[in-house]
Parts: sequence; C-alpha cells; structure tokens
Amino acid sequence: MIGTSAFHLKRFTRKPQPGNDDQQTGKESGAKLVLNTRIREYFNRTAVSTSAPAYVSHREIPTSEEISVSAEGEDLEVPANIVVGPWESKRKYLTDHYALLREDAVTPLRNVVSEMKADPCVLEKDSMEHSYIYEQVFIVGLTFAHSGIAAKVTFSLRRSGKKVLWEQSKRLVQGTLIALSPANDMFKNICKVGVVAARPLSGVQSNPPEIDIFFGSPDEIEIDPQQEWVMVESSIGYFEAYRHTLSSLQKMGTEPFPMAEYIVGIERDITPPWYLGKQPFKDLSSAFPGTGDKFSHIDLLDGHWPEEPTSDLDASQLEALRRILTKELAIVQGPPGTGKTYVSVLALKVLLQNKRPDDAPVIVAAHTNHALDQLLRHIAEFESNFIRLGSMTLDQEIIQPRTLFKVKEGTKLGVLQGGMKGPALGRMRRLVKEMQELVKPLTVGEPFTEELFKAYGVLTHQQCELLVKGANSWVDLTLPDSVTAAISKWAGDELVQADRRTMPESFGFDYEEMDLEFEQLKELEAEAKLSNDDEFEGLRGRSNEELETLLKNADLWDIPIDLRGPLYRHMQQRVKQQMVQKMRGLAKEYDKQSKNLKIGKWEYDTNFLQASNIIGCTTTGLSKYRGLLDSLKPKVVLIEEAAETLEAYVTAACFTTLEHLVLVGDHQQLRGHCNEPELEGKPFFLDVSMFERLVRNQVEFTQLTRQRRMHPEIRRGLMPIYPNLEDHPSVFLRDAVPGMGDIRSFLFCHDWREDHDDLMSKINRREAVMVVGFYNYLVTNGVKTKDITVLTFYNGQRKLIMRGLRMHPNLQGERFKVVTVDSYQGEENGIVLLSLARSNDKKNIGFLSVANRICVALSRAQRGFYLFGNARMICKESVLWFKLLQAMAENPRRVGFHLPLTCQTHGIKTYAKDPDRFNDDAGGCEQECRGELPCGHICELNCHPAAHEDIICYQPCIRELECGHQCNEQCHVPCKCPCDRKDKGKQPIRNPVQYSTQRQSTYGLPTRASPTKTPRGSPPKIMSASHMKRAHQHPQDLIDLSPEAQGYRDFAAGGHKEADAAALAMANEAAAKERLRQLDEENAALLFGGPLESSALLNATNELTLTSTKQGKDGVVRNTYEGFFKAPEIKTSKLAEPSLLD
Repeated sequence: MIGTSAFHLKRFTRKPQPGNDDQQTGKESGAKLVLNTRIREYFNRTAVSTSAPAYVSHREIPTSEEISVSAEGEDLEVPANIVVGPWESKRKYLTDHYALLREDAVTPLRNVVSEMKADPCVLEKDSMEHSYIYEQVFIVGLTFAHSGIAAKVTFSLRRSGKKVLWEQSKRLVQGTLIALSPANDMFKNICKVGVVAARPLSGVQSNPPEIDIFFGSPDEIEIDPQQEWVMVESSIGYFEAYRHTLSSLQKMGTEPFPMAEYIVGIERDITPPWYLGKQPFKDLSSAFPGTGDKFSHIDLLDGHWPEEPTSDLDASQLEALRRILTKELAIVQGPPGTGKTYVSVLALKVLLQNKRPDDAPVIVAAHTNHALDQLLRHIAEFESNFIRLGSMTLDQEIIQPRTLFKVKEGTKLGVLQGGMKGPALGRMRRLVKEMQELVKPLTVGEPFTEELFKAYGVLTHQQCELLVKGANSWVDLTLPDSVTAAISKWAGDELVQADRRTMPESFGFDYEEMDLEFEQLKELEAEAKLSNDDEFEGLRGRSNEELETLLKNADLWDIPIDLRGPLYRHMQQRVKQQMVQKMRGLAKEYDKQSKNLKIGKWEYDTNFLQASNIIGCTTTGLSKYRGLLDSLKPKVVLIEEAAETLEAYVTAACFTTLEHLVLVGDHQQLRGHCNEPELEGKPFFLDVSMFERLVRNQVEFTQLTRQRRMHPEIRRGLMPIYPNLEDHPSVFLRDAVPGMGDIRSFLFCHDWREDHDDLMSKINRREAVMVVGFYNYLVTNGVKTKDITVLTFYNGQRKLIMRGLRMHPNLQGERFKVVTVDSYQGEENGIVLLSLARSNDKKNIGFLSVANRICVALSRAQRGFYLFGNARMICKESVLWFKLLQAMAENPRRVGFHLPLTCQTHGIKTYAKDPDRFNDDAGGCEQECRGELPCGHICELNCHPAAHEDIICYQPCIRELECGHQCNEQCHVPCKCPCDRKDKGKQPIRNPVQYSTQRQSTYGLPTRASPTKTPRGSPPKIMSASHMKRAHQHPQDLIDLSPEAQGYRDFAAGGHKEADAAALAMANEAAAKERLRQLDEENAALLFGGPLESSALLNATNELTLTSTKQGKDGVVRNTYEGFFKAPEIKTSKLAEPSLLD
C-alpha cells in the first residue's frame, strides 16, 4: 500500500582551509610539525577499568530511559550536595556532582515528555512545562558530516500558534536536546533522544522548515522517510553547555585530581605552587613601573614583598596580587568596582614576564564570551601572542584575528607525519559510499523491486521468477518489461504512492513574542491518506503472523488482490528493518572514525597553541576543548567570574598537570544558573559555586576593599552587603546628573499595581511610563542615551520599557540600553534607572528577594542611581531592602513619593509624583523663559535647557519685505508677500534638536488615559528631529488654523470623546483632590510612622509631628510632617515644596 518518499543524501564538505589538510604545505614548506600523542591517550582513558566509577561509562546523550521516566510512579535518586565541610572521597565528589549536573541538564526535557504522555494534544500556549512541540516530523535525508551522521527532518509549527522569527528565536538552537516519538505512539512506549546538529537559517525559513539532528547513538539512527514523528524540546536550558562538562567529569574519574586536598578535603592552609618552589625568584618590575630594578629579582617565598603600595595598587589589591603569585590555589573576592580584573591582568603580566620558553601557555577563562573578550582586550595591550578558542566574539578588530580558526587560516604548515586525520578521512569516505548504496532504494521514490526483496531474503528466487513470469503472462505485454513493472503489475491498484512528508502551510499566525536578549530556529506539517476507509481497516486488521503465512506462497499471484497491498507493506518493512540494522553497524564505525578525525585535527592544532603564551576560552570551553588543552600540559589556569560558574565547570579545569589555580570573583553577586529551581535549594545547592563553597568553609582568600566605580552616595546602598567597602578618592569627582541638582540617588515610592505579560513575566505599566518619562527628562537635560542604562529584574518589564522608549517622539533614532539584572553583571554605566515592577496584595516580591541579584542591581551606577518601586511592600518582605531603605533615608535623605527635579537654569526644584509630570515637559522649571530668540521674538516657553537656536518660533513674523508689505506668515515659515510677489526674504529658524514638548504621557504603553489639551497659538515650540525634517519637507503642515476652524476640525475628528472625558474628569475633580490629600497622609504614616515592629521601615521614632498646613495652586491642602527625617534647605519655587513625607 505504501510507496517511498523522496530521500536525499548529502555528504558534508567544507571549503578547504589552510592548515586543515595533513598533506598541505605552504609558506613554511616542509616545516616539521610535532605529533602530540597525549590527545589519543586522553580519549583512550575511558577504556574503562573495573575500578572506575559506574558513571564513567554513561553515554553523552541521555538515554530514552532517563528522559521517559514517569513523573508519577518512579522516584529519582538525586544525591545531596555537601557544601559545609569536606567530602568523604574524590570518587564520591565526582560521582555526585556528575549526577547533580546531569539531572539539571535532563529535567526540562523529561518534564516536557511527561506532559506529552499525559496530554498528547496539548498546545504550546497551554503547556505548563515550557514545551516547544513540532508535529508531522519526517526524515527527508542524511547528512554525512565530519562530526557524525545527521538526519535531515522537516516539521510543522501548528502547535506553536505563532509564526517564528527565526533570526531572534532560541528554538532548536544547535546543541539543543530533543526527543522524538512516532506520531501513533506519542511517547507512550518509544522515545528517541537526540540533539540539534545544525539549524541553518535558510533551512528553517523554508516552507516547511528543516533542520539536521543527531540521534543519541549510532544504534538509534532511523532512516525511514515514511515514518511520521512528533518532536519536542524544552525552552528552558541548553544541553550543549552541560554536555562537555559532564564528559570532562567522566574523564576525571580515571585521572589524578590536582587541588583535591582543597576542593574535596577543604584544607584551609594553602601552599605555594610546586614550580615556584623550584625557582622562587621572580621579576616583579612589570607590576611596579618606575621602580627601576628594585623589584626585578624578588624571592616570593622569603617575604620580600612591598609593604606599602608603590603604584596605583591599593593595599588590598597588593595583597591580592601577592596571593595570586604565591598560592597554588588563589581565591580573590572582588566586590563591585574594586578592580578585580585589573589585578588579574597585572598578575598575568608578571606570570608572562617570568615565563620560560618551554613553559606551557597560561589558560585564562571567564563565564561568558563578553567577559572573556574584555579580559583578552586588556591582555592584548601587553601580549599579542594569545589565542582564543571558540569564535563567539563580537570584537572583530582585536580578538577575532586571534581566534584559532583565523590563526590557522593565516599560517600554512607542513605535513604532520603519523597523524590520525588522514586515515580517518579516508575510512569515512569509504563508509559514506557504502551507506549511500545501502539507502539508495529509499532515494528513488519508486516501489521496491523484487530483486531487492530477494537480496534481503524476503522473497525466494522461485517467488521472484514466478512473479516476473506472471507479470509477462497476465498483464499487457506492451508495458515495460522490468522487475519494477512486475511488482507494480502484481500489486495493481493496491499500490499507491503515499508521499508522506511535511506539507507547506500558512496558518495565518502572528509572530511569536521573542526575548530580544536571546536567539535561534524551528518547523511545519502533513497528513498521509490511504485509498479509502475499507483499505485502511484492512491494513490495520492484518497481523504479522497472517502476512508471514501469505508470504509462504510460492506463487504470489495466488494471493487475493485485496491482500496484496498489506503484504507489500509488510515486505517493505522487513527490508527497511534490515537496512536500519546495517546502517547502524556502519554508523557505529563512522562514529569511531569521526572521533579519530577530531583527534587528528587537535593533533594539528596543538602546534599553534603550544607556540602561544596565553590561551583564552569560556568556562564551557574549558570542558569542550579539555582534551586539546590537557595535551599542552598546562600548569597555570586563571578563571574570572568564578563565583558565577557552577562548580563542575571549574572542577573540569583541574588538568592532570595543573599546579596553579586562580579563582577571581564575588560570591555575593550573581550565582550560577540552574535549569531546575528545586536543585538550587536544600539539600542540592547546585547553584553554590566552588568559589563560594571554599570561602564559606574558611579556605584562605583575599577581599578587595576599595571601590573606584560609584559615587559615595550610591555606594552607601551597599553597606548592608559590604560594610567594609571604602571609596577611592576619584569617585568623589564624579560629575553631577544634569537636571537632578546634587541628588545622585533616589528611591521613588509608589503603589501602582503590577501585571504580567503573555509569557507570565511581571510588568508594571505605570511604573514603566514613569521610567520612560524620567529617561526623556534626563536626555532633554543633555544626558546622552549611551550614558543611561535601564535595569529591571523581569524580562517582561524590560520589553515594556524598551517599547516605550522606542515610541517616544523625542527619542526617535536613539539606541537604548534596557537589560535585565542577570545579564548586566560585570557592566557599569554613568546613570542607572532600576525598575522594580513588583506591587501586589499578596506581598510577593519574587526575584527581588534574591540577595545576589540585589547586589548586582545596586552596584552598576557611577554617578546617578534612581530606583522606582513599591518600597512599602518590598521593605516589609525583605530585610536587605529594609536595610537599603534605612541607608538611603539617612542624611542626605533620598527616598519619597515625589521625585525631586532641579532646573539647571534657575536652580528651582519641582517634584514629580506620577508620569503626568513629564507631559509637555521642556526639561526645566515652571518659570517663563522670556529669553530672546534669534528671530527677535521673546521666548514664551516655560524654562527649558535647550538652546534658543533650537526653537521653532510660531509667533507672527515682524519683518518688512522688500515690496514694502508686512509679512503675514508665522515666524518659522518662509516669508511670502501678500501681493504674491516672490521674495528672497529671511529663512525660517528651524534647527533640529533631540526632544519635543508635544504631549505624550504613555509613549505607546497601555495605561490609564487622561484628557489632554494641546495649546495652539503663538508660543514657540521645541521640536524633535523627526518633526523638524517633516517641517522642512512640508512647511504648510506647520501653519495653524484659526481657533474656531481648528476646534471644528478636532470635534469632527472625534474630539467629542475627549470633551466627554474631560467633563467627566472635572465632575470628579473635587473628590479626587480630597482623596489625594488623604492618601498623602496615609502614605506618610504607613511608610515612616506607626509602632516599631520587625517590618517597620524606620527605627528612630514612633511619631510624626504636624509642622505646617499649606494650600497649593491646585487647591489641595498639604500637611507637612517632621519626624526622623529633616528636609534639607533648598531653593523653592512659588509653588510650595511638597514634603517627601506628604
């Protein structure tokens, strides 16, 4: 009944690169290369001995048993993590960390598969396990790559309910763990596990989309193009980041374990590196420039160390440098802004200055590619001979040319005698030919021939002869006389072409909302139909036993016609089963040769790496290239951001030849990330880094104590976390923030309710509008957008604020830094705005309760730090936030319900209590400008920081034209004579600026609407660059109508709705003002008054004293209280200053 689908074979080939062929010669023709056999030894270590731990023999890709464990009946045994005290043995340490890390890697996909078992029809939007689900998955070809045999599959995105913007999607990223099951099984009995091999953009953007996948092992490869599958992945986690570290822990189970006495045994007293004992005299002159030969020959083990700083180093940095150079395990804690990277680079400079020609390269690593590039850029200033492993760098100028790929590309070496690359490639080519011939019947799209059935033992020689004879005797002899025709004539109408494949489709979906901080690709659908329901039932109704009985007929022509279709399919399946078995046998050999090829390539690469002085990679790269690095016999490894890295990743850096390990980080900032939140808590503590564990177990370390980033007013917010942190004199010289007077930090308090977006990420719409308005206020006052960063704990709030900034009329064309706290560790900027977002009746503050995240959020700003949030709720739920508010409430007081703004021109303070303050905002105070414009008119705007040259004047033109008439145009419009004579009079004053005073309260963000009035008439206006461009192109658009005409136009265009809204607002105005007065008093009492309790905000007084009662212009009576706080004396405007306690 079933034919075959088109099936494609592809041999993966790359454009030949210099240095990639053992037989290639070049500039150094005949140059002798050294064969490093340590790489082979490394890969052969897992020829497991009987004494090796059991985990060593586990395969890299999780098994179907690991993934398809029932969530109900089967309990998973996950070992507890020991974070206090020593481990009982190295074996126990490695075994348990392997189990914990593997559980974290596997759990997300296991949860997805369990959900699919329970609800096979679940859609992505209804998934509780963050599932990505792909239907109608078909294998359409094979790709024979150097790294293995990949199956090319097509798929459908029907269950996503959205179109996918693949350029920004993290779906099916290369290395992602996936699970497949036949469509008629849905993971009940069959689960195939694999990883995404490749996701080319051209493939996923086609219709249907396609990707390449590796099955978990050669024994699980599938090749049937007619089999329909369902494929799933989890949107949480990334298996590739775990895979190589797990493999490294397996290798360490059969190796010596340097540093085990500290890492496993918690030995607190650390000795010097072994190589330093052999030669203790070192040249330190590079660390102390300008000292001549004073430090050129220092015995580091004899205490000859400068007691006082003789350079830019402070005392704690000097001690940290000494620790790095003299301890075989050196731990340096660097609080924010204390210069830990500077100390690391200085230590590397000294190590390189004393490096001998035959010493192995120094290995440096960092948790992220960004941090690694920063470190290598510092190193490049004094050392050009470094190599970066991995190509994920954005630095095209300094770092990219020093990647291993680029270094090999620019250097041609000779032949590597005895290498494994050449033989492996030759064997792989022969295997490819065998496999191509094997699956050829699947590629032609025609029914299987009886010769093929005979070759696989399904039909006998006699059955084939009778089949052909019958075809020639009983069927029209004018048809082609071939075996294929014979099988077709025998099956007759029962043989139909079932082109089972994913069909092109268009569901009319919208694009799915993407996380712009992350990115990659996915799939589409089809349905195979048989002739009719009777045939379908007949096919399903025949058992294998019945069909095998039919197959015993010597003459197949004796079989009834209605049974020939099911019998053909049965014969076809028997052939495919044998094909698969043969294919898996060849694939196993291909996989072996693929590993040999990898060894051969690394044997070649060692010649480049051995000649370098420094090798840089990420902490993931330490595991990915561990065999390559281990072959170099490295002695020194330095890891930055060590406290942000899971312990197993640092453990993998303990190469067999390691003598000196340096860990630099700060365990009070961000911890490592786990896929499974349950593994972060007791008793697993998987997020606790090796750095933090050793420090908390009192293994000796050095803490840097002087910060060079934050102005002291900002730094005081970190006192609850770093009570001993000092300020370097340079931070007192930070520039003030324009428009904020002397206020460098402020916590703006509100009670606006939170919400959540479609992805259930927390958002606070009104807070986002407030942040956008304040951002524009800063830009209006001259702050460049590159000097402002907006931080938030939630990705939903990040996207909301970014959307508001992009839609703001005064900020068009600008680039913004709006990021989550988790992605901003190690970064800093001049001004930081922090949106807390959380505000709810349940008093749930979520991520805001995590001390490490709070630490990062509070320590990124250099000269201005402004927080927005429900301080009353947050401080009641977090001791750390409570202490922070206490610190900010001390003199000078920097917390309240009104954000204080300062006019740069007059020094007058105004107070913003809600986003409406930033509507029609020119950036100054409420005084009239009254300055003279270049055209001669008096500026009628309120105070503004913009230059008068940037003002568009709308007042009547006062120039007399050459014809003697008075110009009757507005001032900014080119002069035109009333008698229609052309005139070359004055040109309009229209200089573009970067801001506008057009009313815009929400900036595209959904929030409560308020009635607006756009004044018309003569006052000059500040216009944005985009409006200015339009004014130059269409000056007639700027001409004002008469008030009567404009009023009629506005009303006819829907202004009646606005008028109704304004009338309703006026009707409620009196009640609203009274309620505002009551709320002011209630907020003050709740935030700063009341009895002293554990949740109280302040602890110095129980009462507030009413000191004055004032009535503002708006008629609202304001009560001023004085208690713990005392407001500083400031210059005030005519409008009474509202107390921050109101």
